[in-house]
Amino acid sequence: MGLAIFYETLFVILVSVLTAAVCLSSYLVTRRKTMLYACIAFLFYFLDVVSILQDDYATRTLGSDLSPEYFFIRSIYTLITGAGFLGAFWLMVCSYVGENRKSMRYAPIIIFVVASFFLLLISGESKILRFCYYSCRAAFMFWILMFGGLHYLKTHDAVERQRLGRYRMQCVVLGLLGLLMVSEDVLFFLILSTDILQVGPFTLSAERNYFENLLMVCCALMVGHFAWKQLDIHSSKSPVVDDTQRYRQTAEDLLVYAKRHQLTAREQEVLDYILRDLDNQNIASSMSLAPSTVKVHVHNILQKTGHANRQELIQDFWKTV
Repeated sequence: MGLAIFYETLFVILVSVLTAAVCLSSYLVTRRKTMLYACIAFLFYFLDVVSILQDDYATRTLGSDLSPEYFFIRSIYTLITGAGFLGAFWLMVCSYVGENRKSMRYAPIIIFVVASFFLLLISGESKILRFCYYSCRAAFMFWILMFGGLHYLKTHDAVERQRLGRYRMQCVVLGLLGLLMVSEDVLFFLILSTDILQVGPFTLSAERNYFENLLMVCCALMVGHFAWKQLDIHSSKSPVVDDTQRYRQTAEDLLVYAKRHQLTAREQEVLDYILRDLDNQNIASSMSLAPSTVKVHVHNILQKTGHANRQELIQDFWKTV
């Protein structure tokens, strides 16, 4: 392994670990499932990148004595880590857009694992089949981007479009990097048909996609920024505060949650006060309503969202929006 590639690998490992840590912190504070899935994704990618160091160690120790069994087990490891971080990203997107159908959430992961394992079994020394094996990752990534894009185009809800639209340019960048990922594999497996490429002082390996690393660094910046914003929003005891930026974020989440559970405008307003940890009497005073009316609204909110009490409701709100 060249020195530049060694430090590039260490950099990607560091970014993966730091992003996983920030996402875990955000999840522990906000209980958002998206942050938990993001944490899992970057932990799996950390394990994926670490395997490069293992390969370098094995090559230096055993040299040309590496057996076919080693490469097969190494490929199984790559399949598992790939399914781990791509599957977690897929579940993160499903959670973010409110896709709760089990068949839709788990079928793409199962298809990826089965297709990759089948191609691994039959690939042998075929460069074309090895290209197909590694392209499964790009295909899964494009599926995730396409699903998010279709959800954005199909929704007629202005709030949901605004919520998803803020990531349009980032998704375009990820799509372009995905095309470069595929181009890199085409170069190694189909055009040059080589496992090693020497570019000046750099020794590049077909087993590692460098544009994939760049794509994951971009993902880390996106997800890390989102996690940091959530930590900032929840830095005070009450989730809804007077600060303009924080209130705007919470208000937008409130609109999304209310539409998903078909809450009325009045119920949405009551939910806003519930998130401020106000009791029925204080809510009634703030809204100029009778306490009995507020009690009915609270009961309807709990019934529509499927929760037994306010605490469960508040926890679910911050988990799912």
